[in-house]
Amino acid sequence: MYPKTNDMLFMQPVSMEAKLENEHRSRISEIEEQSLLVEIPMRGGRMSRLRLGEELSVHHMTEDGVKYYFTSHVLGYHDDSIPLMRISKPLPEEISKIQRRHYLRVPAKVEIAVLAPKFHFTAITSDLSGGGLSFTSPNEHDLHMNQEVDGWILLAFKSGSIDHVRFSGEVLRVKEPGTGLNTVSVHFSQIADTERQKVIRYCFERQLDFRNR
Repeated sequence: MYPKTNDMLFMQPVSMEAKLENEHRSRISEIEEQSLLVEIPMRGGRMSRLRLGEELSVHHMTEDGVKYYFTSHVLGYHDDSIPLMRISKPLPEEISKIQRRHYLRVPAKVEIAVLAPKFHFTAITSDLSGGGLSFTSPNEHDLHMNQEVDGWILLAFKSGSIDHVRFSGEVLRVKEPGTGLNTVSVHFSQIADTERQKVIRYCFERQLDFRNR
């Protein structure tokens, strides 16, 4: 679960837009009781000294393809023979595991737009993951299994940033609960990796909220 010395960490500063070019890479040099000492992060082939207090979305991957995600903060710098950055060490319950092709699904009420050739409408999700989402819609919209739809998701992060994530998806299920609304499940068939990472980061923020209640 915990990363080990010499493991590579992939860091996304929360204050920066979740794009691949903003991903920072660093290797763990030493593990302390309450912090991790890591090499100065690299971004685009250059060292990047992140500001004190910067919130980070961090993950590392095991050899069998399991990703472990956690949030951290920059605590300071240790300038010795090799300059290092100190970041906070997560508690065990703050680390989340994702196996390859499997994404954490959390209850989430976020606004989405759904677009198809014959209609478009907005809706509110009931749950969300890096692989898809569910929402309710009036049964007047002709949604059916295997239908392809396009859309965007409005995500508001703890940092105050707001992102519109675009996706294309396939309708997997349409349930009619008898209330005049359909419950629709959509699998993301096409979504940019950078956009998917935004959804995953939002899901982990939601999960941490639930744990802290």
